[in-house]
Amino acid sequence: MLARLYRKIFIAIVHDGEAYDVRIVAKKQKKVLYKESRHFEGGSSYEDLFLFIRKYFEESPLHYVALLNPEPKQGALSGCSHHSAEMMEDLSGTKTICRNEKWLLYSSMRGINTLEKEYKKIGLDFIFSPFSVIEHFFADKIKEGFALYALAQKDSFSIAIFENGKLEYAHHYPMNEKNTLSIEEDNNSVDFTAGIKEEDEAEKGISLDDIESLDDLDILDELDDLSDIEDLDTLEEIAEFSEDEPTYEEKRISSPRGSDIKHEMDQFNSDYYRFELIQRTLVRFYAGELCQNRFVETVYIADAYGSGEELKSYLEEELFLNVSIRHIDLTEEVIALAMAEEEGM
Repeated sequence: MLARLYRKIFIAIVHDGEAYDVRIVAKKQKKVLYKESRHFEGGSSYEDLFLFIRKYFEESPLHYVALLNPEPKQGALSGCSHHSAEMMEDLSGTKTICRNEKWLLYSSMRGINTLEKEYKKIGLDFIFSPFSVIEHFFADKIKEGFALYALAQKDSFSIAIFENGKLEYAHHYPMNEKNTLSIEEDNNSVDFTAGIKEEDEAEKGISLDDIESLDDLDILDELDDLSDIEDLDTLEEIAEFSEDEPTYEEKRISSPRGSDIKHEMDQFNSDYYRFELIQRTLVRFYAGELCQNRFVETVYIADAYGSGEELKSYLEEELFLNVSIRHIDLTEEVIALAMAEEEGM
């Protein structure tokens, strides 16, 4: 009855990094009335988010708030029952949900409680897993075939292997916990903590023992002798009047800013790290009983952060995989999941 009198307001929140992305969709009797999106970041981003959403609460009593779970301690398991006793012990302290009677989603109970307290002023009706987003976004691919699927966010990287719609393996990696995962980690483990710390090559430093010979450094002494140069004035004249020589102002304009360089380096490092995570996931899957002589040849990546051609190149050139990358609007996917859940209520 209320649905005939009031419009339904669906609100999707994606908290990734230090920013919030919000999508508002208003519907009445299956007709979309309007859509609105906002991006918030900075010290007051949460308060700004709340003030923005609050006016939609006043518009209709039928409002639903959905959040994409940003917690690092979460994952998914194939099937909703028949898991080993050891595995169920590992899941103690977690909240589990059976999705479509096919697979189990789990998340730290402490993390869920923290989210509910954090969003107490707003109120949460749905908290969706990144793996639910993967299943929905790649619905056209997952139903048939055997492939690896991934969702790339700024703060996380979620990886799942499906065969003909059945989840075979999944793992959720926080991006801020680099170098904490071990290739030897049990492929059936659902532990939230990762294994052996890996030593970062950049932290090893340079050893003088690695330098084969210091004799080559004698060439530096030759640079002190400029007697072989016949006429320095000629060289100065060429440099001064060459039309090809850019001016200082031209150099300043064409040179990339420090912030741009940092962004490019961060992007490069993140792409290579995501490549390593896919590589490690495949090693664990192949080493486990679930593999059954199946080998991944195709990878589909939902890109919400910009993991583009570099990551694709790594996977194709190093692992010889067929890679397809699609840009994903996470707020749109969360809205779609919220609408589906509301219809089933």
